[in-house]
Amino acid sequence: MKSSNMLEYPTLENLWSYLSHFYDQLDETERDQFIFEDLAGIYQKNGCSQLFATCLQYPEQSDLTVLPAGIYLCVDCTGQNKEQVLKRVLEIAREDYGTEPPFVVELIVISGILHWNYQIQVLVKED
Repeated sequence: MKSSNMLEYPTLENLWSYLSHFYDQLDETERDQFIFEDLAGIYQKNGCSQLFATCLQYPEQSDLTVLPAGIYLCVDCTGQNKEQVLKRVLEIAREDYGTEPPFVVELIVISGILHWNYQIQVLVKED
C-alpha cells in the first residue's frame, strides 16, 4: 500500500485522478515497476489519515505499508454514519476481542456516479 502525505480524505477531485497522484510521487525510472489497483482507501494510524492506493506490483521498498495478515472486523457504511460505525467497531474489538486495533482502513466503495460508501476494516488478531 502506497500512502500519500498530501491527500487525507476523498473528494471528487482527488478520486477522479488519485492513481496519477501516486505515480507522480515516483521517480520516472521507477514508475514501470509499480502497478496500482483501481482501489482507494483511507489509512488511519496515530491520529493521522492518509489516502492510499493498493500496489499490485512493486519493487522491494521500505516506504510501502504492508498490512499484516490476520482476522479483521469489516463493516460497510455510508459517509453519513461512518463515525458512529467506526466507534462501534472499535468497541467490539475492545470488548469481544480484547484488543486495541493499531490502525483503521476505510476502503472507498464507489456506489454510483459521484457517490461512494466505505468498508471499515480493523485488525483484531494478527497471524
